[in-house]
Amino acid sequence: STASVAVLRRALGPPGAMWPLIAGGLGLAALAARSGLRAAQRSGVKFEMPSMPGMPNLGALAGLRKDSLQGFESPMTRAEAKQILNLKEANPAKDSIREAHRKLLVANHPDKGGSTFVASKINEAKENLLGKKAV
Repeated sequence: STASVAVLRRALGPPGAMWPLIAGGLGLAALAARSGLRAAQRSGVKFEMPSMPGMPNLGALAGLRKDSLQGFESPMTRAEAKQILNLKEANPAKDSIREAHRKLLVANHPDKGGSTFVASKINEAKENLLGKKAV
């Protein structure tokens, strides 16, 4: 029994020697599966994602729908401006536009470590909704 364990240990090598092989095999299997799925999609096969009723609602990640992950429009539309300022009303009041702008700009101001680009988009959204947008 002890001799067979020694033979097995010699065949497998040091205790950690198998992990790179296992990880490499899993990586190759994932690449092969992805290539197969892409080839099937190109040939016209339609895939439906299964519904997952037991999955938790991911809260903050729920807003990352495919339609919400697009770039900015040029020029900015009113709908995009309302989305940037997180305004739900069809015709928001000037005070609610200014308040939403102020809150977002305080949180994203470049002097406080925020992005200059994001701050410019927040300003552009306010100008668009208040009618001060110079075309």
